[in-house]
Amino acid sequence: WVKKHTYDTFKEVLGSGMQYHLQSNEFLRNVFELGPPVMLDAAMLKTMKISRFERHLYNSAAFKARTKARSKCRDKRADVGEFF
Repeated sequence: WVKKHTYDTFKEVLGSGMQYHLQSNEFLRNVFELGPPVMLDAAMLKTMKISRFERHLYNSAAFKARTKARSKCRDKRADVGEFF
């Protein structure tokens, strides 16, 4: 459970770079007991990057979720409560 919580915390901080850091960052590899860093060539690094289209889809989904969450709070009908 502790390792899962640690992983989730690092994932929030590093975001989409988590996979890269797990492969090359010595500190993270020591934290998760993964051994020495893996050396990657330029072609492998290029395949790991997410494409512009995938980034766009992720950002649009996050924007839509944010908008829905904000509109719930701004909805006038949500403020109607008991006055007694």
